[in-house]
Formats: sequence, structure tokens, C-alpha cells
Amino acid sequence: MELKVATAVACRNCALYQTAKVLGLETPDCSSLNRVVLRDHPVEKNEVLYREGDSFRYLYLVHSGSCISSATILGRRSQVMGFYLPGELAGIENIGQDKCNHTTRVLEKGSVCQLDFLMLEETLGREELIRVQNYLLGAAAIHARQLQWERSLTGLQTAEQRVAAFLLNLASRFESHGFPAHQFRLPMSREAIADYLGLAMETVIRTLKSLHKQGLVSIRAKNIEILDETALTGLLRS
Repeated sequence: MELKVATAVACRNCALYQTAKVLGLETPDCSSLNRVVLRDHPVEKNEVLYREGDSFRYLYLVHSGSCISSATILGRRSQVMGFYLPGELAGIENIGQDKCNHTTRVLEKGSVCQLDFLMLEETLGREELIRVQNYLLGAAAIHARQLQWERSLTGLQTAEQRVAAFLLNLASRFESHGFPAHQFRLPMSREAIADYLGLAMETVIRTLKSLHKQGLVSIRAKNIEILDETALTGLLRS
């Protein structure tokens, strides 16, 4: 199956819906949340949501499309730090900080729901505020652990292991937001994947072709189908 357009997450599978559930509501259509959320705002490819060093204010729920995050390393070059898929909150790593740690821009045309984090205190009641803040802080901690695990990919010995782990991680994240785990579209370029994994772009291209030839995955341009998850996982233990 070829996926040609950006996938949109169902509201029940997005992080803002979970925030609404924390408020004790059955749906995200609540007056309190609506006052601090700009829903389904269209964004264009390469549009910057926030820049490294900007004052922190907003969280961005990726409704459709995807985003890429980068940061300046040793004051010299920009390095890819991660990707945000439909259903994930961009900017959550900035909670508790005055300034944004990364620059995040849009990878493909889509839409975001924008949450005014600083307005929560003025808009929500005390109990609502505590519940939402606790939930978001917990989500930030989960995100931090996810980032720590992802950065450990560069510690894997071979390019094959790094690429396999990357694909399996994407599959798991897509599945957690209600999408098929074994068929998905890579929104990022091979160059971005290479920078993220600490590999040369040619190495990523060659490794993906190798996994395809081995029958572990099927690759058609940006479309990925995991054919043998067990064998792909086995590469990480070899």
C-alpha cells in the first residue's frame, strides 16, 4: 500500500485528548481547554514552530504531517535531535525551561493544535491546573526517556542495527497513536535520518537497500512496510 499524503491522527489518539481526560472529561471539546488551544491550525513545509533560544510558551500537537527538531552542537553546526509524528507533542522538552532548547520546523504540509502553556494558570481552575501540569510533566519525563533511548542508537555497533532500531521505534510510535505499525511513510529525508543516527547518508541508503534485499522490509520511495519484525528485532541482538 502506497501512502502519498500526510496522515492525520484521530483526536482520541492524540496527547491533547489525553490532557482532556486528565480534566475528567470524556471528549476534548471542553470550554476550559478551548480557551488555551488553537485547534487544527494549518502549517506549511519548512515552517518554523519555534527556534532554539526563543522564550518558551507553546506546545504543538502534531495533528497531521510531521516535524523535525535540531539543535546547535558545540556552537557550530545544527544536528538533528528527533522527529515528531502525528499525535505527538512538539516542545514538551521545553517544559520547566525559560528558553527553547531546540529548533523545530515542519517536515511536510499538515496541521497542528497549539496549546498556550503559559495561559493554563490564568484559564484553568486550581485543581484542573494541577492535574494538567502533572500530566504534562509526566509526559515530558516519558519524552525525555524516549530521547535518551533514541540517542543510544548511535551506540549500536553497526549501521544495520541503528537503522533497524530506528524503523522499529517509528513503528511502535505510529502504533501508539492508532496507525498501522507495519506500514508507514518516512516523512524525513535519508540525509536527516543519517544525521540523526550518526551515519553517512550513503550508508543509510545502502543499509535500507540491504534490509529490503533480505526481505525484512519493503521500501518504495518513502513508504516502508516491515515484513519480518522478528528478524528485524533479531538484528539488534546480533
